[in-house]
Amino acid sequence: MPDAPNHNNGIEECLSEEQVEELMVRTSRKQVRSDYRRSLGSEASRRYCDINNKKN
Repeated sequence: MPDAPNHNNGIEECLSEEQVEELMVRTSRKQVRSDYRRSLGSEASRRYCDINNKKN
């Protein structure tokens, strides 16, 4: 019995250099979008806090 389960059942998928590059580009774009949405949320929260602090 192996130590870890073999999820690919012995079939190894080899990506071409072009496929690896495309995967990296897609992953990078997703990360940039995620970071951008996070920064927008932080900016909106900061502005909300600034507005509420000015009222007090």
